[in-house]
Amino acid sequence: MKEKSILILLVNLLLLFGILTYSVSKKESIRREGRLIFLPLVPKDPRSLFQGDYMILSYDWGVLESEKNAKAPKRGCLVFQIENDFIRPIRLQSSFTDIQTSEHCLQYYRSEFEIKVGAESFFFQEGDADIFSEAKYAGLRFIEGNTDGDKLLVGLYDKNKQRLGSKN
Repeated sequence: MKEKSILILLVNLLLLFGILTYSVSKKESIRREGRLIFLPLVPKDPRSLFQGDYMILSYDWGVLESEKNAKAPKRGCLVFQIENDFIRPIRLQSSFTDIQTSEHCLQYYRSEFEIKVGAESFFFQEGDADIFSEAKYAGLRFIEGNTDGDKLLVGLYDKNKQRLGSKN
């Protein structure tokens, strides 16, 4: 009985390790090969007494505030087009595959009050609040043609699309 328990534990650990490895390699692939797009930020205070210095990222999704999108599912695909490296949101939908040639998709979920894409906070080194208070855009990378809507927040950028803080 003891050997069976150890075997089950080892199999579960291997599965967990495999899932974690796959997830990390997928994000690394997005970081290396993904297209950089910019999302305009709505200003927030870059400070938290309990968590250290970080910025809550809030995006302007005003174009998505329609009756049709209000009935969109809680989770799904935020369909957008790219204009001069900026995201232009078009609609919310449940399907990740029903998009046109010039359209792309990001995973989203809706809370009671806002649409979130999973990149709503950015932590930075203590004392760098002044640098990041100049942030006008969040930089996201995604793989074009990928239909799962996965993305990666890679940094904050100033009004000239220059990355703020560390270049790593």
